Amino acid sequence: MLVGDCGVKANGTTMVCVLSAVSRLGYLETGISIHGHIVKTMCDIENDVYIGTGLVDMYAKCGCLDSALNLFMRMKHKNVLTWTTMVSGLAVHGKGKQALKIFDDMIESGILPNSVTFTSLLFACSQAGLLEEGLYLFHNMKRVFHILPLPHHYGCIVDLLGRLGHLDEAYEFIISEKVEGDEVLWKSLLHACRIHDNVVMGERVAKILFSIQPEMNLEIPCDNSEDYVALSNICASAGRWEDVAAVREVISVKGIETKPAVSTVFA
Repeated sequence: MLVGDCGVKANGTTMVCVLSAVSRLGYLETGISIHGHIVKTMCDIENDVYIGTGLVDMYAKCGCLDSALNLFMRMKHKNVLTWTTMVSGLAVHGKGKQALKIFDDMIESGILPNSVTFTSLLFACSQAGLLEEGLYLFHNMKRVFHILPLPHHYGCIVDLLGRLGHLDEAYEFIISEKVEGDEVLWKSLLHACRIHDNVVMGERVAKILFSIQPEMNLEIPCDNSEDYVALSNICASAGRWEDVAAVREVISVKGIETKPAVSTVFA
């Protein structure tokens, strides 16, 4: 219910929290009802940056990108969160070019991006396969905006390079940026090796992964079964069955338990 029977009236902060919950759940009909309630009883959305941003986020996450864009364009006041929310919504829907255009408009309006903005931008480039644009943004993030990259920024670049089959470049990127201790990046590259059937790079990446992960023992839990399975699948794709058998033997000797796949069917 939008207004409880206790007589306490919901305010803007309440609506922002409710919109956030609706966004996470993807309840579009509920979100539309809340939107109508706000228009009728509370405020002019175009002038309220927080409620406006919450509605843009809600519509984008519920799949109504046109409604999100329409609201965004009508907003008279936007902060960095508003711009970032719109970029993120476009990124999730694979609209990389549009996300970059929104970013250009953001800079022209005088709003400076933050670390989260660049996460959304790099994700947009990764989803849309915009290699040059992604690399340009990554380097400008440091040079122009003086924002230090975080692990997820590096992850977006490795994912972008991996998706496009630039496995050597992804490998060199991890080494040159001195983030070779981050196993998530190597796992991403190993996954790309499997997709592109690159056994040589897959073996190299797998060896690095195995070297930076703790050995199996009772005191230090280690779950790298996915890495062994991925390497086995890469070898199988290339028809290297002796190598498949060798990897499977290592799994057996180390006592590593592989996780079975699980599917969920909604009635």
